[in-house]
Amino acid sequence: MKNLQRPQIQCVKLWGGLASCGSIAGLVLLVVGCSVFTRTPPTVIPQRIPLTPAVWFSPSVTAAEVSYDTPCGEKKTMALADLLVTSIPKQLNNAFNQVTTPNHTEEPLASDGAIEVGVGVRRINLAIPSQGHGTYPATATVGMEMVFLARNGTVLFSKKLDGVGRGTVAVAEQSCVLSGLEAILQEAIDSAADRLAKQMALSSQIQDYAATKDTWKPIAGQFRSEPVPPIVGTTAVPPPAALELTQPVQTVPSELVQPAHVNFRAIIRDENRDQFLDPDESLTIEVEVKNEGTVEAKDVAVVVEGKDELAGVFPGEVVVGTLQPGEVRRTTLTNHVTAIESTGHGELSLSLKSGSPLGLVPPPKIFAFGAKPKQPDSMTIQDVDQLPNTLTAFKEPKAVIVTIGVGHFRDEQVPVVSHASHDAAVMAEYVHAIGNVPRERMRVLLDRQAQLSDLEETFERWLRKKTDATTDLYVFFSGRALVDGVSGAVSLMAYDGAPGGPTGVYPLHQLQEAVQRLPIRRAVLFFDVSLDPVPGADLATIPQPDWESGFSDARKDVEMWMVGNRKLQEAQAHDHSKHGLFTYYLLRGLQGVADLNRDATVTAGELCTYARTQVIQVTRDQLKSKQEPLCLPQVGRGGMARIYPIARGNNPKPASIPNAPESPAGASKTLPTLMQVGP
Repeated sequence: MKNLQRPQIQCVKLWGGLASCGSIAGLVLLVVGCSVFTRTPPTVIPQRIPLTPAVWFSPSVTAAEVSYDTPCGEKKTMALADLLVTSIPKQLNNAFNQVTTPNHTEEPLASDGAIEVGVGVRRINLAIPSQGHGTYPATATVGMEMVFLARNGTVLFSKKLDGVGRGTVAVAEQSCVLSGLEAILQEAIDSAADRLAKQMALSSQIQDYAATKDTWKPIAGQFRSEPVPPIVGTTAVPPPAALELTQPVQTVPSELVQPAHVNFRAIIRDENRDQFLDPDESLTIEVEVKNEGTVEAKDVAVVVEGKDELAGVFPGEVVVGTLQPGEVRRTTLTNHVTAIESTGHGELSLSLKSGSPLGLVPPPKIFAFGAKPKQPDSMTIQDVDQLPNTLTAFKEPKAVIVTIGVGHFRDEQVPVVSHASHDAAVMAEYVHAIGNVPRERMRVLLDRQAQLSDLEETFERWLRKKTDATTDLYVFFSGRALVDGVSGAVSLMAYDGAPGGPTGVYPLHQLQEAVQRLPIRRAVLFFDVSLDPVPGADLATIPQPDWESGFSDARKDVEMWMVGNRKLQEAQAHDHSKHGLFTYYLLRGLQGVADLNRDATVTAGELCTYARTQVIQVTRDQLKSKQEPLCLPQVGRGGMARIYPIARGNNPKPASIPNAPESPAGASKTLPTLMQVGP
């Protein structure tokens, strides 16, 4: 490769349309370097979910293509649709009993639900010299999104993942043909589809949905009206949008008119995709309408009707226009949610209307949303990045701080952990400000600075130089961890960690042993991690992550552990604040609001109890999911570390409540239940 000309790097902006499910994922093809990469084996899929959902391929899938320049300067295009529509159902069949790919005339949600798939192509970078020949290493990255919709349109699963394919492309001597690219793209597509299918099979919401299958009612019997045959000398008139679809169609004398046959699909997405509408949040309605008949359908529109407290929050209708026979038209409309007086819950119904007679009225699409009122200034989300002036609480010149945040990894196949490095940076500043800890006693490792060798050097050598019997140690880790398929042992993933092998991971028991060897007074450790199974693990039998076995009762007066996510799942993010959800409430608690007994001091037990309670409540009520933090030692275990002061309290008392009328003589009084946060 020494005599090759300097390669010309080309970056081309490619087509990437808006998917019918409202998502754009990316495809990046990189041809770099001169080393040979190994392929990662496919991940193990857990036990199949007993459902037969339909697969919807968005236009970004069916029209996906890749453009690139050959060494001869010619522009070539490779279609990806065949690779995508072949691979994706195959991978999903490993997660479900079976998946189907219905045609436009069928109603997918009338079966067991639907899986929407979106993918987009963004750019190509080629490092092949002009008129060059030989073989060149190549990497293809495919970003893909899958959304699982229940039969009533409720989103039960929505996730984006990147798949990576590696190999070599070849250019023959005196040839302009680039070979080997399709196999690399196929591997990238298979990787993304395989991992998304695996995540979908692990979804507790889909599993709960499948468990209620025996109680479902036929959708067709609920919504679909029977077609009304035209009568000679009359014209079928469609019912007004406000009328129930089960009412008989009125007829008026006229000339015979052949009815139109129109069907539609619709997806509605709120900006943060939690099915809960915040004030000023954008709401997008995406509609695909097809004229399946042989006559023109005039003035077609989708009527949008909000019920209960959602009435008036949404636009009145989405205009589609006139459709010729066989024509498909897609329309997107985005509006912002306006504030309402109180928290609302209701349904949003989308139905079809046309200026032409309709032979068959499609069933309405029903979407369940909640709407959150605009909060007063005192209830708005706190900016935890701004350290309050009252944060300083103690002087700890002998304390040591270690914060680690790994959100991006050297191996592009490892999913990104949102806000991890930001979490670690802000947490370091909080602990520094609270205890006036000297900067030279702080170590902050973010992304590339947090390789396995950095973690080993920090915990096994650097800490021994900085600690003594008067040291209080604070350790914070935000990122990703792997769970052993047999023992459940947890290992923290460093920047150079790889999901396909044991390299680049730091076992939790190794961290525990390193801390226990230190001659310290106290240690408080925080973990805000997403947990994945190790490659090859049997997901049907894998135990829960083992956080507790290494925590000895002999250390309960010295160590306090705060674990943001105790189960095998992704940790939730608090996107408004650009932090992990658990970290956000830790920071809020350190501002003083975790002072549950209002004694002007936040103890370690109070901080963990506050953050745990908030995370459980928010994931249950707003995110419609589950995440359960863990506090060690637990309440009632007698651990003195739980009452260790960690911040200054600032939790105002609630407004006074007027005295209640006195109870009749002899009436018993119920004492309030107090939250236990101490040993």
